[in-house]
Amino acid sequence: MKHKIPYILFLFSAIFTYGQVTLAVSDVKNPRVNQRFNLTVILEISGENMEQETPLRMPDLSKFDIIGSASEQNTVVLDAKKGDVLNQMVYQWVLTPKEAGKIRFGSVLVTVNGKIYKTEPFEINVKDNEKKSAVAEHTNHSNEVYLNLELKKNVVYKNEPAVAVLRAYSKDYDNFRKVSNLQFSPQKNASIKPINYTKSEIETSSGMASQVIGTFMIFPNESGPIAINAFSAVVGNATKPTKVSSNRVRLNVKKLPDGMPSNFKNAVGNFEVAVSQTNTDEIPEVDKPLNISVRLSGAGNFGSLDLPKIIDSPDYVFYTPQITTKTVPQKDGLSGDVIAEYVVIPKKAGSISINFENFSFFNPKEVQYTDLGPKSLLLNVKTPGEIADAKSTIEKVNDYTNIVLETVNTPVLQTHNLKIKNKDKINWKIVAGNLGLMVAVLSLFVVLRKRQEKKKVKPQQLRSSISIAETEEIIRKKIGHQFDENIEYLKILKENKDFETFFTAYQELNNETKNFFSVINESEFRNYLEQNKGAHVAEQYRILSEKIQIEKYAPFHTAEHIDLILEAIISFYNEIIK
Repeated sequence: MKHKIPYILFLFSAIFTYGQVTLAVSDVKNPRVNQRFNLTVILEISGENMEQETPLRMPDLSKFDIIGSASEQNTVVLDAKKGDVLNQMVYQWVLTPKEAGKIRFGSVLVTVNGKIYKTEPFEINVKDNEKKSAVAEHTNHSNEVYLNLELKKNVVYKNEPAVAVLRAYSKDYDNFRKVSNLQFSPQKNASIKPINYTKSEIETSSGMASQVIGTFMIFPNESGPIAINAFSAVVGNATKPTKVSSNRVRLNVKKLPDGMPSNFKNAVGNFEVAVSQTNTDEIPEVDKPLNISVRLSGAGNFGSLDLPKIIDSPDYVFYTPQITTKTVPQKDGLSGDVIAEYVVIPKKAGSISINFENFSFFNPKEVQYTDLGPKSLLLNVKTPGEIADAKSTIEKVNDYTNIVLETVNTPVLQTHNLKIKNKDKINWKIVAGNLGLMVAVLSLFVVLRKRQEKKKVKPQQLRSSISIAETEEIIRKKIGHQFDENIEYLKILKENKDFETFFTAYQELNNETKNFFSVINESEFRNYLEQNKGAHVAEQYRILSEKIQIEKYAPFHTAEHIDLILEAIISFYNEIIK
């Protein structure tokens, strides 16, 4: 077996520590004749100028069939300043007892710095195979296939990923296609994430074939030795499946070094943080929601770290973010990014800074902490009046023209003939037609503007001829009739979950209501409500508007939230049409 073998967790039958040398042999429990079992020997040598001078000398293994063997060497730097290094050698044999009875297992020997170290001999009690029917013997694939869990690296830091490979062994190539349904048990001290279940090419060594059937990533969340439970698979067909289990492996988890930043929140890997406004075309406006995102990118333990959060400020309010994770398993951890989408509402005009917490992480490759420092997003917040004043005359004309085109039925113009095929041959008829079209649009704009100005005068004329009470009664009836129709429409949109149109329809109702009261903007409308309907109605409208804005620009909507919004709309309009 040419592959690397894992660091096996076992109950040691013999562990001998001689200061800087540790020699251990795995405990063998209840082996049976002609059934395979793993035997593992671990040699650890630490200290300066300590060298292994002889190969590992095993006792007599003639009473066993040696199916295969493998070894792995790891070097761990315990203290770089002192030059303290741990050399670990892991040896593994796959053995099959030839006969039942007690088998004496002799000492394992090794020489380090001129001194011989050995384990104490022990006995293995080999039992006969249980009697099985010919059919059962034929269909028991556990004797034909066995699993081995291998760790690519068995010494890691807390929250640093360790890649594990599950390999199947068999002498019969046909058995590999019968292996399915890989399983692993959840653990409190580690999280396990599959990388893939892609089967590798079949390898052959010493008469034994093997195949990788799954690759996994293990994230330990506590320091010290951690036992990774056995993985399992099903071998055979659906009618007579046989469950087989792998070995257990041991993961040595180092605690994170000293010098941890105060803002460190379990991030292990290599990361970057970026903060941005989701819709860069949108001008920040007072009391209008914005979508602000914080993106954490890189590779590491995305599943167990904490994202940097927005810091409270009187300049803005924010709400619980929607978290989106886009990661894929890689050999050095989960790679990709995690995005937190915040709804932020500026509360004042001018320059404000959206501030986020500091973010730091531990880089296991460089064995050091990195503090990325605070992240912030500077916004230049405008009032509605400043945004309106900043628009050019052309933009205002375009805005008004768009309103006209959306509200007036106009014929569809065929424009495919307006293309100039050759700049040297200008079709002046087409140019004249375009100019005529522009004149027509501008004329329409002027006519509608005058008509709109006349409409604005009408309420004043009305007030001069009838009483205030009569005027208010007329307005209430108009609002009430319009309100009933719009509420029914809003209910239909809610039931159909057409939330975008729901908010558009409400805005139309809100604009029509303002027109009834001859007010132009939000502040005028709130002043009108406070003076004519009372402070409680004005406050009710303010709360309703804030809820509408928050829900409208939220990353996602729920039927429950829309129900509450609709109830608030009905309650408010019942107040103003009394």
